[in-house]
Amino acid sequence: MNGLSSIWSAIERVARDNGVLRVGASNVGDAHVAVFHEWLDHGHHATMQYLAKNRAIRTNPHERFPWAKSAIVILVPYAPERPAADPGALSHHVARYALGDDYHDVLDGILRAMEAVFPAGTKTWRYVDTGPLSDRSLAAQAGLGWIGRNGMLIDEEHGSYFFIGVLLTSLENDIAASEVADRCGACTRCIDACPTDAILPNRTVASEHCISYGTIEHRGPLEARIGEALTGNAFGCDICQEVCPWNAAAPKASDPAWQPRPIWDLRTVPELERLSDDEVGAGLRGSPMKRTKAEGLRRNLACARQNAPGD
Repeated sequence: MNGLSSIWSAIERVARDNGVLRVGASNVGDAHVAVFHEWLDHGHHATMQYLAKNRAIRTNPHERFPWAKSAIVILVPYAPERPAADPGALSHHVARYALGDDYHDVLDGILRAMEAVFPAGTKTWRYVDTGPLSDRSLAAQAGLGWIGRNGMLIDEEHGSYFFIGVLLTSLENDIAASEVADRCGACTRCIDACPTDAILPNRTVASEHCISYGTIEHRGPLEARIGEALTGNAFGCDICQEVCPWNAAAPKASDPAWQPRPIWDLRTVPELERLSDDEVGAGLRGSPMKRTKAEGLRRNLACARQNAPGD
């Protein structure tokens, strides 16, 4: 069977037509798997037990995907700046990536379009932030950036405000990856800015102390270190990206899918707190924010208001 190069021009065309920032190819093995094991061994996955269950597959991807010979990786940018909104709007308290439509659905559509150009009989498996393999590791191996001190994939020209999608394929990887230099240097702005000291020296993040983990994945009362840090965070956190110098020239994202939904942009936090769970749930539908559910969002908002200056 032919390698990826036989259809690469078609893959690049689909990428251009769908607003993909960069596309590359990688082998399926994970060069960062030892770091992942160390992270798990120290319990930094917190309550995300599904990550521990993926340990064997991360070590040997062919255990689940015996046919996989390559991975196509795409970067799709989202808006690096929040559109203007009233000072009290919830959109000021939500990580930029979560203001619009659910990125899982949008990127899955792009990956489906790429599947359509493959030769008959090719096996593929697509995922967006939901698979057992590390999308950031595969993206780095595909030459799309380096993994920075904050654990984010960083592209020298475009920064880190982008989503990552992965398409495993049964075609051989005969696409050469570009050499990417680590450009973090001696900079520690992300580490210094993190209010909960969640960023670890080995370029991973201690989830148990991370605002993004706490406000999205964690169920029940927040750890004190996280709860006391919530002043401008009702869902997710952009602090380590905001201070990163490589995001100074992040590309604009005009796709309407990433524009804030009216419920977040037009309602103040007190107004949102007065809505019923059904009304909040309707706003969360089709949004990345549905992950936290109405109950989690209310918990986060309560902490943020309690810690607001002057309270």
